[in-house]
Amino acid sequence: MTSTGTATAPAQAYPLSTRVAIEGLGSFFIVFAGLGTALFNSTGSAATIGFAYGLALVAAIVSFGHVSNGYFNPAFSLGMAVAGRLKFSAMALYIVSQTIGAVLASAVWLAMMKVMPAGATPETPALFGALANGFDAHSPSQVPMVGVLIVEVVAVAILTAMVLGITSIRNKTTLGPVAIGVAFAVAVAITMPLSNGSLNPARATAVVFLAESWAIGQLWLFWLAPLVGAALAAAIYRSFATPATVADDAETASSVSVTSASAASRQTSAVELETAASEAPAAPVPASSVNGEPAPKKASAVNDAQAFFDGGKK
Repeated sequence: MTSTGTATAPAQAYPLSTRVAIEGLGSFFIVFAGLGTALFNSTGSAATIGFAYGLALVAAIVSFGHVSNGYFNPAFSLGMAVAGRLKFSAMALYIVSQTIGAVLASAVWLAMMKVMPAGATPETPALFGALANGFDAHSPSQVPMVGVLIVEVVAVAILTAMVLGITSIRNKTTLGPVAIGVAFAVAVAITMPLSNGSLNPARATAVVFLAESWAIGQLWLFWLAPLVGAALAAAIYRSFATPATVADDAETASSVSVTSASAASRQTSAVELETAASEAPAAPVPASSVNGEPAPKKASAVNDAQAFFDGGKK
């Protein structure tokens, strides 16, 4: 997140229409990468697919996070709204855009398979049915509905808590996108053998219209569980946060992005202050003295700036 201290003017938020469009674009890219890996990777291992989703998420956050804060997942959008960092009206538009982006990604892969030679790929319903999220008989490991529900709720709750912690204004790390992407990749790899790894209602929706009829009948769980997990984590996180922290995070999220550019911006501000201070004319020495010696100078602007950044910003 970019510094909003007195040294620099706060970054202005992009228009809502731009942010909504970027959320759709990021969702498209993430689902496009994940589905493509699952469809055509020869190994098809859970780790490989999870890595694809996680790496795509890192790339999307780094590339587009400065515009919309880079949620790209309806569950994360709801979590941020419950935590007070995103307006519920904007959250609703984000979720619609993220879902449309995910569906368009699957449509691109469908169009590509339509132009392939006959027999080169399995029938579309069977192919996408293998990627659809399911429970009971449609779980890769025959996990019952309650088991899948618990795992999805817990996994998304942990991921949302991590996102909230990483994106807090008091967290000065520059590795936020990497941490979020790695955590998501691990969670996908864990849940792939259980439910084909949802953790993202938009991704779950992306394939149901191209799969067998059972997929759309089980879609409700893969919306309910991630949203409940995200809302629960956000509510708990907010209950432990101080009112000042919640207000600071909400103000920052409304105007600037939580990306790896945050620390770079703070460092740039410090360098600019130091340069400006070094070029400024020296202050006159006071006429008063102590024991015949000139009175000591007051702290320079460089020291003031350094103390500001060392002390942190509330």
